[in-house]
Amino acid sequence: MNKIYKPGECMKYMYVEIHPVLAEAWYMADVSREVTSASAHLITTSSICDPALVMWSRQVPQTLINDDGLAKLSPQSERASLALYVCTAEEAARHVRAGSLGAHVRRVRDLAGAALTLVVFGVNDYFKSCGRKTMNSSRKLIGELDLELAITDLLVTTDCDTVLVNSSSELALLIVQHTKAIAEAPYKMSKRAYDEQSELYLRGENRKCVTVDKQGNGVSRLWQQMIAVLPHSSLETSRALCAKYPTPLDLYESLNSPDSVNELANIGVSRTAVPGSKARRIGPEFARKLHTLFTVTDGDILLD
Repeated sequence: MNKIYKPGECMKYMYVEIHPVLAEAWYMADVSREVTSASAHLITTSSICDPALVMWSRQVPQTLINDDGLAKLSPQSERASLALYVCTAEEAARHVRAGSLGAHVRRVRDLAGAALTLVVFGVNDYFKSCGRKTMNSSRKLIGELDLELAITDLLVTTDCDTVLVNSSSELALLIVQHTKAIAEAPYKMSKRAYDEQSELYLRGENRKCVTVDKQGNGVSRLWQQMIAVLPHSSLETSRALCAKYPTPLDLYESLNSPDSVNELANIGVSRTAVPGSKARRIGPEFARKLHTLFTVTDGDILLD
C-alpha cells in the first residue's frame, strides 16, 4: 500500500482509460507515448459512457470483504473522482451557439459520476479560420468573447473548469499532469492532515538551510547560521561568537557563569568587508538578548 501511494512509485499503478473512438482522434497521437514514459498505463475501453471522456483508475490489492454475509474479494481497481471531457473547438462552438454547453456538460458529468474538466482543443486555429470567412459564408462562427462568456457561465453554474489547448503535445502533457496529480493526491492529503495537527507549520521553511551529513560535517556551519539569523546579528557577529564558543553548549555554560553578559559584550567583531576598519564589539544589548534566549526557563518571555 505504501508503494501504491508513494511519490515516484504511484504512477506505476495508474491507468488512463479512454474510449476507442477518442484514441483514434489525430490530436491524441502523443498521449500514448507521454503516458508510457511517465510509467503509467493507457488502456482503451468501450464501457466509458461518453467517447470523449478521459478517466483514471488505480490498481489496488484485493482484500476480503463482507457482502450480505458472503465473503468475496474487493475490486482490483478504484475509480478516480476526476475526469476530462475532450472536445474540439468546433464542437464547443456548436453548443455555445445553441446555448446548450452547460446542459451538455452536466449530462456528461452525471453519467461519469466524477468531477469534470472541459478540455477545448484547437481554439487558436479555430479563430484564425474565422478571419478567412467571407460575408457570404453560410457557416456562422462564434467570437472569442462568446466563448469566454460561455466558459465563465460554465464555471459558475456547473462548477466545471475549462482548459484550452492548441496542440497534441499540450493535450498529452495535460493528461500526464492530471495523472500524476491523481496518483499523488492520497499521499499529499495524508501529509497535509498530519501537518494540520501541529500549531506551527515548518515544512515549507527550507530557505538558507545547512546540510549536515551522518558524519557530522556541517554542524559548525549550522551553528553559525543559527546565530546569523537572529535579529540585529550578522555574519561577522556569528563568526566571532562561534570562534569563541564552538558549540551551543559552550555558549550556554558560559552564559550561566557570573558576569557572562559583560564578557559576551566585549567580544570583538572584525569588519572583513571594510578594509582598514576598526574592530567593534558585540555590545551589551545583543549580549543581553542572547543571555535571555539561552538561559530563560519561561517560554512566554518576550525578547524586546
